[in-house]
Amino acid sequence: MAENPGVEQPPALAQTQPRPQVSRLRRAVRILFIAAAITAGLSTAGRQLAIRLTVNVTTSMPRGLDWLRPGGRVALHSTVTLAIPSSVRELVDERRYLPPGFRLLKSDVAVAGDVVCLEHQRYSVNGHLVSVVATTDPACRRLPPPYPFCGVVPSGVAFLAAAGTFSLDSRFFGPIPISDLTPAVPLWTYSQP
Repeated sequence: MAENPGVEQPPALAQTQPRPQVSRLRRAVRILFIAAAITAGLSTAGRQLAIRLTVNVTTSMPRGLDWLRPGGRVALHSTVTLAIPSSVRELVDERRYLPPGFRLLKSDVAVAGDVVCLEHQRYSVNGHLVSVVATTDPACRRLPPPYPFCGVVPSGVAFLAAAGTFSLDSRFFGPIPISDLTPAVPLWTYSQP
């Protein structure tokens, strides 16, 4: 075909054919791979975030979200989280005080060298009343007797407490090894104990 200046020529045959299916497939695979990588990254980040958060649903400490600091220093009067001690786990499960898998959130009220007394239904630290110890829970069910202790707190353990006369804390389960405690920092709370 002769060229005519000013007259548009039809495109060459090679230019009119659709792109090969192979390049579309490669692009789709690339997009899927990127989407999978982003999803895996967000999933990992979500898991990491989830293991650093705890939710408090009880009334003995402010309700809300707390940020966990595994390996952080446990200090006097700091907020800590711990697994439900075995001595009260059955009671917690039977009475459904907490949903399955939840941990306790408490305040560290006594450490090595402090004097703790749990006697005559009173919980005191260094001569100051922390709380009266209830004999029944809010549903009028009998609570276990206070943990039998009156003396100097030995090293390596802490006594825990929270607001309320029936709070499930060291008044019922005694001292907890500091190594079993994880410091927690309130992020968002919506109630006071």
